[in-house]
Amino acid sequence: MAVVNLTGEEFQQRYFPKYREFQDITADMVKDAKHRSDTFHDYLVNNRFLLRVTCFRVYDNNLFGFYKQAERCLKAGRTSSLDIFDQWVLLCGSSMTCHRFLTS
Repeated sequence: MAVVNLTGEEFQQRYFPKYREFQDITADMVKDAKHRSDTFHDYLVNNRFLLRVTCFRVYDNNLFGFYKQAERCLKAGRTSSLDIFDQWVLLCGSSMTCHRFLTS
């Protein structure tokens, strides 16, 4: 089995947005989500083992979707957390799956 040089805690700290549920959408939150999405995607495409693990590809897509939805809402002047709630739920679920994989 391949060695994964990433712990569950490191995954959460490095690649999970600082957004908290029911927090309004702000420019700083969108910037943080973009940074984490870009950083995780770069890490994933350069890690041959994790790239083959479905839950990490799903997380990558969910993180990008969360960032893009938040960005679209902010540009449209919608700052309610309810506008990104669906993407947030998907992101949290896929994050938990990845965390379980890394800690098992």
